[in-house]
Amino acid sequence: MRMILYFIGSLIVLGGICYAAILIGVPTVWVGVIGAVILGLGVIGMSRTANSTTTTTTTEPRAGTVVNKVE
Repeated sequence: MRMILYFIGSLIVLGGICYAAILIGVPTVWVGVIGAVILGLGVIGMSRTANSTTTTTTTEPRAGTVVNKVE
């Protein structure tokens, strides 16, 4: 669910920035470049959000984890 909200938010930001760029007279080619960059950042952020929500946390250390105990 968080991924979808993140992507929708990215699309809203993308649309707003592209619309503002067109209003101030930025050439269409550069509006497309800006749009592609923002869309790419949105996809990267969405994938990071997906990775952080799908990981499980446990209280026990994973296999191969070194635990230093001081006695």
